[in-house]
Amino acid sequence: MIKKTLLSLGFLAALVYASICGYLLLNQNRLLYVGTALAPHDAPIALPPLTDAAGHTIGWIDAPAGTPVGTVLYFHGNNEEAWAAAKNYGPFFTARGWRVVFVEYPGYDIRAGKIPRHDTVIAEARALARRIQQAYPGTPFFIAGNSLGAGIAAQAASAADPARVILFVPWDRMSAVAQERYPYVPVRLLLDADGTDYDSCAALAKLSARVFIVYAGQDHTIPPHHAQALAACLSLPPAQVVALPEAGHDDWDTQLSAAQWTALLAPPQNAPGGLIAGGDEAKRQP
Repeated sequence: MIKKTLLSLGFLAALVYASICGYLLLNQNRLLYVGTALAPHDAPIALPPLTDAAGHTIGWIDAPAGTPVGTVLYFHGNNEEAWAAAKNYGPFFTARGWRVVFVEYPGYDIRAGKIPRHDTVIAEARALARRIQQAYPGTPFFIAGNSLGAGIAAQAASAADPARVILFVPWDRMSAVAQERYPYVPVRLLLDADGTDYDSCAALAKLSARVFIVYAGQDHTIPPHHAQALAACLSLPPAQVVALPEAGHDDWDTQLSAAQWTALLAPPQNAPGGLIAGGDEAKRQP
C-alpha cells in the first residue's frame, strides 16, 4: 500500500514537473516579450518615423542638428517602447552628432497585434541592420541595444558589418539568465531544443574587436556576471568593458559619465585607447 502510494505521488510529481516544463516551452514568447501586453496608443514624440515596405511605422529616427557623423541602430529593452527609448537615450547620441534609429518590435506599442517570435524578431533585426547600413553609406554604422535589446543587437550585428557594437547591461546567453530564475527546470535544454536561445557570445565571435560592453554592478535583472561572462567569452580587453559599480538595470545611462559616452561614441578612427573609468565629472550630462 505504501509502495503504491509512493509510486502514485512520484507519478504525480513527474506529471506536474513535465507540465511546468511544457508551459515554459509553449509560453516562452509571452514570458520573454512582456511588451506584448501593452495597449496601442499614439507615441508622444515628434520624430520622423521609420517605415516598412508597406508604409507602416516600425520605429523612429532621431537626428542631430548638424550633419550626422554616423548612424546608430538601437534596440530597446523589454517592457519599453521605441519612442520611450528615443526620449530617454536619444540625446546622449545626438549631442555627439549621431543619427539614431530606434526600432520597435512586433507586438509592442505601435505594432500591437503582431506576435513576436524568436525567428521573426531576429530575421527582422538582421534585415533592418542591412537596410539601415545601406541607407546611410559613407559614414560609420554602429549597432547598440540594452537588456533584451542587447541580445537582439548581437544577433543583428552578426548579419551586418557594423564598425562598433555597443551592448548595455547585456547577457551572455538568455538561457543562462533564465536558468537562474527557474533553477529546477532544464531551461537551457528546452531553449536549445526549440532553437530559441539568444546566444550573444556565438553571434559576436567574429566581431569581438568591435564589441563594447557596459554593465551595472547593482543589476538584479541581468546580474553583472553575465556581462562579465560575455566579455570573457569574447576575450575583450579592459578598454572595451565599462563597469558601473553603483548602477542598476534601469539607470545605467545616467551613471555613464559624459566622457564615457563620448568615448563609446567616438568614430572608430578617432577612438581613444581606453574608456574613462567611473567617477569622473558630469554624469548626468547628455
